[in-house]
Amino acid sequence: MQDEDLERYLRRFEPRLVRALKVPARPKTIRPGWLVAAALVILLGGVLLWRLRQETNGTKKQPIAKLLPATTPNAIALAKLALEDNERFDAFLIEQSRTVLPSFQQDGSALAVLAKE
Repeated sequence: MQDEDLERYLRRFEPRLVRALKVPARPKTIRPGWLVAAALVILLGGVLLWRLRQETNGTKKQPIAKLLPATTPNAIALAKLALEDNERFDAFLIEQSRTVLPSFQQDGSALAVLAKE
């Protein structure tokens, strides 16, 4: 009985041909805004690359003594040096560690006392 009801129900549907999907054609124009943005990105990338090569190739580095005052430098001067030239900042810290920090190679140093324990 159920099969007959299903058959009757399915006979009510009539097959139809499927229409082709109409997709509107987009114009293939390049918008000038995209061209300007791409040109700016390329130009800025080239300028930054050129500046980076100029800084690494042709510039002579000033000694650390000229960059920082003779007295103990403040945090702003150290931060500026660290941001501008990391190698000179490291060299400055190494120089300061030799004079400011205690030596760990002496017999009575903290490192020697800890090594004995």
